[in-house]
Amino acid sequence: MIITVQCVAQRWSVLHPQASAAAGYARGADAFDAAAALAVEHHRRTGQRSTVRVEALGNTVDALHVGE
Repeated sequence: MIITVQCVAQRWSVLHPQASAAAGYARGADAFDAAAALAVEHHRRTGQRSTVRVEALGNTVDALHVGE
């Protein structure tokens, strides 16, 4: 599962593939922490690998992998 932390016009959001709406955050650190917690929970619950991807300023990086 890939959970995306996205910055558009200095607004941070967490996009979860199984959620109907993105969660908004004032700070990137808060958005990343929320996404990391979702990734850890998904891995704990399913045993499947989770990735937190950060998209900002036209760039994308896979910042965290949880599981194999």
